[in-house]
Amino acid sequence: MTDHETIPLTDPASPYDAASAAARWMLVFNGLLCTVKLLFGWLGGSFPLLADGVNNLTDVGISLALFAGLRLAQRPADSEHAYGHGKIEQEIARLMAVGVLITGGLIVVESIRRLPDHHTAPHPAVLVVAFVAIVVKSWMYRYQTRKADDLDSHALRADAMNHKWDVAATTCVLIGAGAVWLGGPTWSHVDDLAALAVGIIMIVIAAQSVYTISSELLDRMPPDHVVNHVRCLASAFPRVQGVDRVVGRRSGLGFFLDLHLEVKADMSVRDAHELGHQVKGWLMAELPEITDIVVHLEPSHSSD
Repeated sequence: MTDHETIPLTDPASPYDAASAAARWMLVFNGLLCTVKLLFGWLGGSFPLLADGVNNLTDVGISLALFAGLRLAQRPADSEHAYGHGKIEQEIARLMAVGVLITGGLIVVESIRRLPDHHTAPHPAVLVVAFVAIVVKSWMYRYQTRKADDLDSHALRADAMNHKWDVAATTCVLIGAGAVWLGGPTWSHVDDLAALAVGIIMIVIAAQSVYTISSELLDRMPPDHVVNHVRCLASAFPRVQGVDRVVGRRSGLGFFLDLHLEVKADMSVRDAHELGHQVKGWLMAELPEITDIVVHLEPSHSSD
């Protein structure tokens, strides 16, 4: 029993529109932070703040790629992509993470190269910029986390975690700049250690994101709470005698599921067809995160 009708992803109320709006806001704030950090890092003589500015420059790229990916992922299914284009969202997220990984590695190499050198204390404005950036990034993390949870978006969740680690990275900048400003040139190595910490943090969070997203692209099963909810609703539906199994995979912001139900062996084909439509309609109305369900009806082993 199969029904191939799907929820239109281009609907005005589509979660992709909400996710795109969140990505636009992140693009604006990342652009501002990047500009301010690069400017004051250069004028204030702080390599860690420059490195953190480069980190935010990758964030700008992430926001642009995220926005573009979400727009492309909305494209409806066609003859060559029967399951739609939702996985573009995940692939874009993985490419962004690889970019952050490479940038973090370059910052680590440059920080190690600078360690033996002595540097002058950074301008006090560097401390102010770092503190303000921590406050802004903390808000961005909370905002993006809330949106990611509301929409169950893997890309937004990865972006939120990036903001969280940005807070840690900028905190390292603040500590390093403060130590050099108070301790003088003899503490200049602390500034480079702060830049090194920024690079390491970028590498760690990017590697975690690549692993998680790759698992999704390899068709990992939906979360247990989704599968269990489907089982619970389907088993309670009239004339359904049991749920044999539920399998599925994520594509973008939704899930494609195969649901195997047990019904009476003497049920007519017409009745089975109608029941399959009813179960599918009920589940997709109750669980908006489901993009499509293929319902298979099988004779119950307990049928008379």
